[in-house]
Amino acid sequence: MLLVPPSPEIQRSRLRRRGDDVHEVDRRIEIGAQEMRLGRELTPFVVVNDEVDRAVSEVAGILDLHRNLPPDQATGPRGGA
Repeated sequence: MLLVPPSPEIQRSRLRRRGDDVHEVDRRIEIGAQEMRLGRELTPFVVVNDEVDRAVSEVAGILDLHRNLPPDQATGPRGGA
């Protein structure tokens, strides 16, 4: 599962509000872009963290889905859920 910000601009704003300096923010944005590219190749489950209650509900649904799978289907060719 990949949890992503709604956009790089919103991620940048969130990091700056937290007090991260501009160089750290730039570094985190670049790392996030790399993680998103890789993550989208590794999992079909992408949750956008734009509204907390909805995102939590989506994550819980994905976890429930995997808890209810038979053991032989719980992990896939990518090494797990």
